[in-house]
Amino acid sequence: MRRVGLTGAVLALVSATACGGGGVSGMGNGDKTLTLAVGVSATPWDLASAGLGDYINYYEPVFDSLVRLDKNAEATPNLATSWRYDTSRTVLTMKLRKGVRFTDGTALDATAVKANLLHTKEGTNEAAGKLKAIDTVEAVNPSTVAIHLSAPDPSLVTSLGDPSGMMASPKALDGKRGPVGSGPYELDKAASTNGSVYTFTRNPGYWNTKAFPFNKIVIRTISDPTARLNALLGEQVDWARIDPRSASQVKGRGLRVSSHVDAVEGLYIWDRAGKIVPALGKVKVRQALNHAFDRDAIAKKINMGYATATSQMAIPESSAYEKSLQSKYAYDPEKARKLLAEAGYPHGFTVTMPDVSSVAAAQQAVMTQALEDIGIRVKTKKVPSTELFTSLQRGKYAMSWFKLASYRPWDYISTQLTENGAWNPAGDFDPKLNQLIGKARKATGATQLHLFQQINRYVQTNAFNAPWDVLDSVHGVSNSIKVTPQPFESSIPIYQMTPAS
Repeated sequence: MRRVGLTGAVLALVSATACGGGGVSGMGNGDKTLTLAVGVSATPWDLASAGLGDYINYYEPVFDSLVRLDKNAEATPNLATSWRYDTSRTVLTMKLRKGVRFTDGTALDATAVKANLLHTKEGTNEAAGKLKAIDTVEAVNPSTVAIHLSAPDPSLVTSLGDPSGMMASPKALDGKRGPVGSGPYELDKAASTNGSVYTFTRNPGYWNTKAFPFNKIVIRTISDPTARLNALLGEQVDWARIDPRSASQVKGRGLRVSSHVDAVEGLYIWDRAGKIVPALGKVKVRQALNHAFDRDAIAKKINMGYATATSQMAIPESSAYEKSLQSKYAYDPEKARKLLAEAGYPHGFTVTMPDVSSVAAAQQAVMTQALEDIGIRVKTKKVPSTELFTSLQRGKYAMSWFKLASYRPWDYISTQLTENGAWNPAGDFDPKLNQLIGKARKATGATQLHLFQQINRYVQTNAFNAPWDVLDSVHGVSNSIKVTPQPFESSIPIYQMTPAS
């Protein structure tokens, strides 16, 4: 995943914030301003707490990353100008760009990189999860850093292109004084209001100004989808994530709609060991859940065609994806009830789930009805939207609707399947799966690909989750800018946004 990521990569699970006024860009007068509407609230400026998905938008202006991902999501030089692995693929040596300084004057050298990587690694959010394989970091000399791993990490280099590899001044790692980075912009605190508007102005000392053509970036936190849409239609912002059902309205106003593959949506089974709900510890019960959903109808009617029905966690862009698996788990409530009976639950069971109607009303209704149709009684619990994300990660619920990035095979595996994965809240441990994972992380080439596919098949056969569809990330875009969606990224990086003229 990005993402894994998240999704996020993850849904905006925050309370509504009023949309502030102000027009967009001013592209014709030399004051090129990019204004974004972001649906998630900024997490702390401490990168150890950084999430992925749309959370990245807040970090990108200030914190530069060791590598930059190009339009194909491949790693290219940035703060690190070159890199190589040793033969065991457990030591990654990176050469650093010389002469770069943080905005507080501190040099960005190997010692600073070491401090950042070890600090971020100790966090508990998604960015930290991508660095768990790091054992030690060695500052070989001021411009060379050696990253020692406890085991190979097939996604480490590309992970260093997101918040996992972003650099903050060693004097401000905790972010308490605000963000201090070496990136293309600096936070203008006087023009920012915490939780509402964040204004970033150019860092005059940045080494690669040409890659960022806007003089100013403004991020407006607008968690309510309707308010976000209105800000776009009212030309208050240049870019906003929108609901697929709003796409026709955006096009009708003469604006553009951009979409690209984002995340896997469905019923996520967090309690596969059956610690909270014993029934979920049985494979046949989880398989029954997979037969409960009309995936095609969900993709077409709820997501308006900006989704593709799926019954596997790997997306088509992933090398682990197998088209032949798509025929498994057809919509069949009768078969679902039969499987429940065979598992010892002829009358179903009761499960308490978080009420997600405030952020996914249609999905909540469809999910509840589908489960009740096969005899599963759903009790919902009101959870403040600001607490839903953390309550799921802490394993408070046995299962729930959700969507998570499922991109490169290893991103997905390390985030959702390993015992300490950020999105394996129960810490489920499957010995056979763990053996496959151990082999895959050490393998390369065709052997690794085969193992990734084995893992994908194992997860589907044992019904770790009940995926519905692969969602598109859908964005409304003003005519003032051009955007280039990036594979394996939920949001669009600011360096993939340029003035239209």
